[in-house]
Amino acid sequence: MSIDSFLQFCNSSASFLKKINKFLSLAGMLVFMIMVALTFADVILRYFFNNPLSATFEITGLLMVLVVFSSIAYVQSCKNHVVMDVFTGTLSENNKILLESATTLWSVAVCLLSMYTAARFSLQTKSITPQLGFSIKPCVWFVVFGFGMLSVTLAVDWLSLLARTALQGKGRIFLALVLGIVPVILCTWLAFNKIPQLNSVAVGCLGIIFLFILFLSGMPVAFSLMAAGFTFSCLIRGLSPALGFYGKLMFNTSSNYAWSPLMFFMLMGYFCFYGDLGRGLYRCARHWLGHLRGGLAQGSVYACAAFGAVVGDTLSGSIAMSAIALPEMRDSGYEDKLAVGTLACSGVIGVLIPPSTEFIMYAVLAEQSVAELFMAGVIPGIICTLLFCAAIWIKVYFNPSLAPRLPKEPLSARISSLVSALPIIVLFVLVIGGIYGGVFTATEGGSIGAIGSLVCGLVLHNFTFQKFYEALNEAAKFIAMSFTILTGAAVFGYFMALSRIPALLAGSIASAGISSGITMLAIVCILFILGCFVPSMPLMLVCVPTFLPIAKMFQWDLVWFGVMLVILLNQATITPPFGINLFVIKEVAGIPLRKMFAASVPFIIGMGICALIVYFIPGTATWLPSFLR
Repeated sequence: MSIDSFLQFCNSSASFLKKINKFLSLAGMLVFMIMVALTFADVILRYFFNNPLSATFEITGLLMVLVVFSSIAYVQSCKNHVVMDVFTGTLSENNKILLESATTLWSVAVCLLSMYTAARFSLQTKSITPQLGFSIKPCVWFVVFGFGMLSVTLAVDWLSLLARTALQGKGRIFLALVLGIVPVILCTWLAFNKIPQLNSVAVGCLGIIFLFILFLSGMPVAFSLMAAGFTFSCLIRGLSPALGFYGKLMFNTSSNYAWSPLMFFMLMGYFCFYGDLGRGLYRCARHWLGHLRGGLAQGSVYACAAFGAVVGDTLSGSIAMSAIALPEMRDSGYEDKLAVGTLACSGVIGVLIPPSTEFIMYAVLAEQSVAELFMAGVIPGIICTLLFCAAIWIKVYFNPSLAPRLPKEPLSARISSLVSALPIIVLFVLVIGGIYGGVFTATEGGSIGAIGSLVCGLVLHNFTFQKFYEALNEAAKFIAMSFTILTGAAVFGYFMALSRIPALLAGSIASAGISSGITMLAIVCILFILGCFVPSMPLMLVCVPTFLPIAKMFQWDLVWFGVMLVILLNQATITPPFGINLFVIKEVAGIPLRKMFAASVPFIIGMGICALIVYFIPGTATWLPSFLR
């Protein structure tokens, strides 16, 4: 068989696998809709009929496993696993293919290891659910199945990359095999052999360096975390304990009920996105603010903040508002260096104003109240919104040609525009009010938000079957991608705990007498630098276990500390040279990256001022939760 024929065979196989993986993913999301309906029904039955469903926590946890591992292979088919292309993005196409073939083989090895350890755990475990008495074995075997499908998908992708490398010459394919196989052999040797001269701290430092080498190589973040965490855990504890813990972790992370709000709010976000609920918000903001200096841009900030708050992440609000607002701003004579900067950066406000997926992650990692963290982000979110609007006003004041004023809308038109924003405002108040008022939990609030956003879309005739399908499809990919990273972070977090680096770091700071202000400045600098290269989600999952002992040592309020982390991590998403929001909106707007970088500067400064205000006035984050407590 010729190389071209083999490559065509690999591509056909990948296409066939993608169809199978897509079908499995859709089946998993239908299970998820059952889970949403079950949680929603539990709330209704409990509060209106005083007859709640039993064991919903257990059922939800088990169904979460089905949702994640039915879609994990589809994420790979769509190439949606998070990667860092800081280094690989500078390579030529041929060298990029060469390196990707190596990292894909490493990923295959990680997934086969995950598959083996999950199967090993299933054979050994006798665990049953406390209330229903169900054995967890079938769900653990589904984890094995999910990783099996992912391994096959990765293997086909690797063969395809190897064939493309072979087209470059025989020497290149030999190099690709060496780059792929030798690191796997090295990691296997390390897993089987302890190095007696190395203490746990030295192993920890080596593990961190190894992790960032994997990141820079372009290996998916989730698999990099798994590989580094497992390999260096073996160096500290030995192979058998690491295998036992790793297999258990594969199941426990995806079935952990504490992570379920993350799933529900992700689905709510995609229903809002595909239900076009952001259009009414922008219309309202435009009518009320369009006649002011830079009014359309300021209206976009408010709309992005409100919509981003409901969907819970930085990108969705920016993308949705870019599709709605950018054409209108351009038609109104707004220059791109104001318009695209506003839209790319305003989405970060959405992770401060609840609900926020990053506050949910921090709450689980730091064992804090989700409701209190949600409330803690409100005032900083408002401050950040006002700072962004002030930045726009200042820019337009000194350069009025950036944003011509629009005619002032009559009062009747402005009042009628409030109606179009009403559905998403009611949804926000219902979900957040219910969570903080103790009417329902964060998970139940997420299910109510998901059902509510779906109903709003249907009532407003914004939802078609195709849009519903696309919302489920995108939610499935994002949920599986996020939980794969969560699993990798749990493995690496276990390794960091074994290395004792976080505890020793806190002890060293205490013994050196370093002030809390200098320590916080160091944390700010670390996050700012790392945030320019590492996506905010994996950085959050790695940094929180590292910095939490320091925060406890200084007796910092952990709710306040969570708000500081979220501000700093999300500032990085709009910071050159690798802020992800800048790259995404650059593609949407079709402008040079240089112009995108320049457009972001005023908003980066605004975000920095917001961080300073929260640092020097902690009450901006802690007052509202304590007042409502």
